[in-house]
Amino acid sequence: MKTEFLSAVINLLNVKGLGPHRVRSLVTTFPNAESIFDLSVKTLCSAEGIDIKSARTVKNYSHFDHAEQIAAKAEKLDVNIVSFWDENYPILLKKIYDPPVLLYCKGKQLKLKSDCVSVVGTRKASAYGKSAARHLSEDLCGVGMTIVSGLARGIDSIAHKSAIQCGGKTIAVLGSGVDVIYPPENKSLYKAILENGTVISEFPLGTKPDAGNFPQRNRIISGLSHGTLVVEAGNKSGAILTALNAVDQGREVFAVPARITDKTSAGCLRLIRNGAIPAESAKRILEHIHSRLFQPRKHRQEKMNLNLKNDERSLYDILSHKPLHIDVIAKESGKTGTETLSILLSLELKGAAVQLSGKQFVRA
Repeated sequence: MKTEFLSAVINLLNVKGLGPHRVRSLVTTFPNAESIFDLSVKTLCSAEGIDIKSARTVKNYSHFDHAEQIAAKAEKLDVNIVSFWDENYPILLKKIYDPPVLLYCKGKQLKLKSDCVSVVGTRKASAYGKSAARHLSEDLCGVGMTIVSGLARGIDSIAHKSAIQCGGKTIAVLGSGVDVIYPPENKSLYKAILENGTVISEFPLGTKPDAGNFPQRNRIISGLSHGTLVVEAGNKSGAILTALNAVDQGREVFAVPARITDKTSAGCLRLIRNGAIPAESAKRILEHIHSRLFQPRKHRQEKMNLNLKNDERSLYDILSHKPLHIDVIAKESGKTGTETLSILLSLELKGAAVQLSGKQFVRA
């Protein structure tokens, strides 16, 4: 994309009251964007949605150094700015209503065609939710799917981390500028994503994570993806808004079935009641989006049996997705604390158990 073209688009977005819809209309009507500010009011009004007031506002614009400042800052921070008209602007995102005019990108370059699934959920995830997010994200990455999420606490962070840990790709969509890490405790995760993935935002550099930005951000998360998976969510949450965006965009919505007594299950149960697909496995997700994929793929063969020994099997059967303290496990199994710990560590090595904080364990 030519520097002059990009500068013109940046300046158009900076025209007070013009907005992304009218900017897209102007540049689509007049592809030589750098000449738009030189056009007459009458000519500008020939673009859809441009009235005399809007045209005059464009003609009166004079802050042309704005684009130069943005471009200089982006270059300094190693941020790539992708416009709606660029060849590598994601095709799935381009198809949604009100796609971003610009995407500020840091990390690996975006692709025109990328098979993505978004994984979202509550910031206050249960042990069951964490386990489900980890398992499903890893399995989806295992067949080459890219995981999209919002870098938020809880399910979002687990989805990103799981993709990274299994060598997969992930895209983080921010509700702030790509140079503003939020939440701040995810700084190391942010850096890890950049190694083999991408951090993107439609918000200009330096934008703070204001509450109003996140609903706007959510449409990009779902818009990049063939389907949106909600792992855990309350009845009113950003994850539910992301799922509703997916519905509006004509994409699939998946929800992890969970316990009816958990508050974090309310949103998923609501989605399932209203037609979301229960997602008990990555295979189930792939079955429903297979025909949409740019690169058709099959779910990898199910993991082989763990070949557990008798004492390992007895403890494995005690474990569930609800965290259990080692003392409780020892009491129920009739073994000493030392024996129990040794067996649990063996289960961890075989990928059958996960140790949580406070000497608590869950089934993997």
